[in-house]
Amino acid sequence: MKKKLLVAAMLAAGTGMAHAQSSVTIYGLIDLGLTYYSSAPKTGGGGASLLRMDSGIAQGSRIGFKGTEDLGGGLNAFFTLETGFGADDGSLGQGGLIFGRQSFVGIGSKQWGSVSVGRQYDFMANLGGQYAMGALSPAGSFAWGLHADAAHGTALNNHIYAGDRTNNSVKYNSAKMGGFSFGLMYGFGEVAGNNSAGRTTSATGQYDNGAFSSALSYTDIKDSTGSYSTRMYGIGATYQLGAFKPFGVATQVKNTNTSAKATTYELGTVYALTPLWDLSAAYQFQSRNQGVGNAQALIAMADYKISKRTDLYVGAVYDRDKGYNAYPVFGGGIQSATGNQSAVRMGIRHRF
Repeated sequence: MKKKLLVAAMLAAGTGMAHAQSSVTIYGLIDLGLTYYSSAPKTGGGGASLLRMDSGIAQGSRIGFKGTEDLGGGLNAFFTLETGFGADDGSLGQGGLIFGRQSFVGIGSKQWGSVSVGRQYDFMANLGGQYAMGALSPAGSFAWGLHADAAHGTALNNHIYAGDRTNNSVKYNSAKMGGFSFGLMYGFGEVAGNNSAGRTTSATGQYDNGAFSSALSYTDIKDSTGSYSTRMYGIGATYQLGAFKPFGVATQVKNTNTSAKATTYELGTVYALTPLWDLSAAYQFQSRNQGVGNAQALIAMADYKISKRTDLYVGAVYDRDKGYNAYPVFGGGIQSATGNQSAVRMGIRHRF
């Protein structure tokens, strides 16, 4: 009987150790609020102001699962499954995909870095997630507008804020070496007989040294035939200077078939007014070739932290576009009936 009890105790201890070496977390975020648009198209033509409830302005509403397992020898396995949804109507995001935001699994170590496979962000998206107004403040998609534009009728998108999720991808992130790190990504197009069709390649190099951080990123996305690319380059930097955190981003996106090109610059800062209040502002300018007019945007935000997981925010954006009339004030937003548009947003964001 004692032997049976001893074996049971050993098994229980072993089970406890296994659980101690692995973990699974359910997490999420709900972002919801009211947005006022100065100009939106009316049925039958013309425009008018609009007040509506929007989900996912500061950050996309989501629920996710992530986990890690200690494999021994300094190795660990990890995974992330993340679903986007509209908190205002309960709809699925990302075209109705169950795990449309992210779905990947990988193996990593502190010494050698990590390799992951699945649906993941390219490195242009990672650049925006570290150095741009849309990520450093609750501006979110308020700051996407100039980065999801077109030039001379050719669709361009440099993905700096919204990010580009790449299906069927293999992604390597190196460990840091003296503050330096790098990353490589390859996304399979999966077209028989044509390895270039639909292929994505992306790379980055980053340097972190205390208060300063900077990165260079590149992404090339082949069309469905593999004959031309949408090619993106970007550089970003931040510096923590007391209560101020200035930041800057410059990106360029080009269609290699038509040579249509758009170059965008952003400068801004985040200011920690108090431990509970953050203020932020940014200016964006976009130039385009082939005779298409430029565009500008001003964004300002105020964020109040109710707790570690919940905050209230208010913000405003003004966009002016000389090249297009039907121009969205931010990525995925309401199109303007004119070349100018402003919007004001009040929202609440809760993380769990």
